Amino acid sequence: MRTHDDAKVKTKTWRHQWLAKRLVAVLVLAALTGTIGYFFAFSSADYEVFQSPSFDGKLKEVCQNPVLPMLEYRGVQSFFEYLTHPDSSYCYSWVEFGGEKIPIPAQSERECADEVRKSKYACFNDEFKMTHDPCLIYSFDKDYDNQFERDMDMFSCEVHAFDVNKVKEAEHVQRTEFWKEHAWTIGEYPYDKPQDGGGVERRRSLDYITTALKHRNQEIKLLKSDMEGREWILLRQIITHSQTIDIKQIAVRLHIPTSINVMSGESRHEYFGKLFQVFQGLNCAGYKYVLGRPVRYYKGTLRIPEMTNRTFYPAYEVNWVKTSQKLSNQQ
Repeated sequence: MRTHDDAKVKTKTWRHQWLAKRLVAVLVLAALTGTIGYFFAFSSADYEVFQSPSFDGKLKEVCQNPVLPMLEYRGVQSFFEYLTHPDSSYCYSWVEFGGEKIPIPAQSERECADEVRKSKYACFNDEFKMTHDPCLIYSFDKDYDNQFERDMDMFSCEVHAFDVNKVKEAEHVQRTEFWKEHAWTIGEYPYDKPQDGGGVERRRSLDYITTALKHRNQEIKLLKSDMEGREWILLRQIITHSQTIDIKQIAVRLHIPTSINVMSGESRHEYFGKLFQVFQGLNCAGYKYVLGRPVRYYKGTLRIPEMTNRTFYPAYEVNWVKTSQKLSNQQ
């Protein structure tokens, strides 16, 4: 007689096989259309994002009694309408941290001045008490000049940076009294992934990170990310652990693979439906979308068949802030 555990194993194996076949098909299509380079960097994270039973359960839980109104997914249009319509009036005070101006060919001086690489904004509304102690900051993937981390350190915040590619001296490095770096990246659960040529990529869940650093149940004033692909995993982790990790503001760069242009309509609908669950979960957990700006220096545009006569950028800088009470009459 087949046990319940046997059925679970069989179902899980079937799901893995189905996702693997789908991933291979998309990669082949991407290779034939010349988009393999951009997509492949995203696909491994995609596979992990789309298999998250802990997130699926938490999404249902937080959306049973949402802080902000439940968002409805009505197709690909819903994703881009949300992305391009933040509530820009919610934050009346902004401060910019990090970033460097970069010149871009064929741009006017005015356009070039608007291009800032890896800068992040923090909402300085009184309710967020950004000038009050304690000030704890998380930064996932850092720039080579460390400007964001330097700014936050000078702002008298305790900053923890996580970057497996740029933190090489040791697993943990103390830069200053209040600035520490860790050779970790985000994952659905903690494990070490072997790398070509030796070594490992240390993937850690957000729950593991906050517990290991003794930050569990502490307020994190701002979580920043410049990851490419794994930012969606990070956002799902924020929702999954929203009851024990109190993050007041989120500032991340969201990437959209250009390969979505060659997907079928049904595949795009399912793909963006999965990503839209992140927006739904953040809304239900009380995170209000307050700032969205395209990263213009990224080459290429996205032409979505469902969004007639409109083009989009492959990356956006976005901000959410955690509201303190239900706002049933706001979207």
